[in-house]
Amino acid sequence: MPSISTFNDFMTATGPSYLTSADQVINEAVKNTYAFSRLLKGKTAEQTIQGGTEIRDVIMFDDSRTYDHYQPNDTFVWRNPQVTDYVRAPWRFHIDHMSWTDAEVELNAGETSASTKVAYKRLKRIKEQRMWTSMLNGFEEDLWAPPSIANMESDSGKLPYSLPFFLTEVGQNYGGAIGHRGTAPYTATTNTSHTVMRISPFTETRWTNLLELYNCEAAGLNPANANWGTTATPSLDGDTVYNQSGTAATFNVPNLFNAMDTMFMRLKYEAPSTRQQYFENDNLNRQMILTSRVGVQNYRNALRQSNDTLVSYQDASYSSPSYAGIDVTYCSDLDTAAIYPAGAAAVTQSISGFNAAGAVITAGAPVASGGFGTEFGANTIVKAPRYYFVNGNYLTPIFHSRRYFKQHEVLRHPNQPFTYVQPVDCWSNLFCNSRQRHGVVAPMNATTA
Repeated sequence: MPSISTFNDFMTATGPSYLTSADQVINEAVKNTYAFSRLLKGKTAEQTIQGGTEIRDVIMFDDSRTYDHYQPNDTFVWRNPQVTDYVRAPWRFHIDHMSWTDAEVELNAGETSASTKVAYKRLKRIKEQRMWTSMLNGFEEDLWAPPSIANMESDSGKLPYSLPFFLTEVGQNYGGAIGHRGTAPYTATTNTSHTVMRISPFTETRWTNLLELYNCEAAGLNPANANWGTTATPSLDGDTVYNQSGTAATFNVPNLFNAMDTMFMRLKYEAPSTRQQYFENDNLNRQMILTSRVGVQNYRNALRQSNDTLVSYQDASYSSPSYAGIDVTYCSDLDTAAIYPAGAAAVTQSISGFNAAGAVITAGAPVASGGFGTEFGANTIVKAPRYYFVNGNYLTPIFHSRRYFKQHEVLRHPNQPFTYVQPVDCWSNLFCNSRQRHGVVAPMNATTA
């Protein structure tokens, strides 16, 4: 059947073994409003393509201070501090494929060579479009997958790291300059043995994401409320920001705008005016704020209610709401992602969180942990939007140079002689080289249900 063999040759010959550069894939992804494409946008191949047996980076968490004062003729004690740690991520392997049958090709073949070529191009385009859409959607869903130590942190796992693995709303209040931090990823329980990219956030307190709470009740979203403008934080203990003590009357949770104010100030790391080459260039040109549809709508509503007090006047649509010039971006996967702490049974919206042992508490009473829930799932502990402050300079999808969307030869299975398959595989992982440059503004209920 010359039509089949000709089409198979056409698929193999016209599809490159490798896409020419990272930019080519990035441009395709940018056409979508996906968070994954935003993490790639504007980055060069040097930033996104690597080789080797794993992905590594070197981080300094502590300066091990050697600064001192002296008098002339003092003797000195010299030290050689070892201050670096390695963060590493294993490669994860992704595969997708295109397939076609004898009938598809034969019935689409034209009467002339020219018409056959047109039919081949059209069929090839359809097959490629479906496969690339499937693959890019898969990458996007991986970005918001529920955290899993076994599947993400372990070398034997299959899943790439997800954004909720690095940005968690379950954490500790360290006080002082460190403040409220998200520690290990929530995986149905909080375990102090969990590591993130092989480093314990309980040992290295700067290997944690920033965390702020906001009042998710109507009072916290209404600027006309008497408590609008409060900057006080809720009563916190030394174990976890969600382990509340006292009665509802003692809580003073910031509203959404104030929580964002605090988060934004904490995320700005300014280098000194001298020796800047030894400090990170922490400009916020790749800063993004990701949230769900309800999260964007709540933010819009708060802007509308403050319209007469804001510096910049806008019409009622607020089509592109922003904070400090950073778009508050709708991420559709957050509408349905089951990534939030949940109880084993339906939970009434109330003062809630986790105690030091990682058990879920609701209105001060522990309840059995039940895994993950969606934003407004019946079992979800706090049913409200989260706002993820993500700095794209420190969160990057990394691809292996030898398996960068590699398109393989056409295969034919002996048990399916009339079906042909062309696989495409890719090796990659999501790599975070600074957790404290990201943050979560998480909801909390200031009163019981």
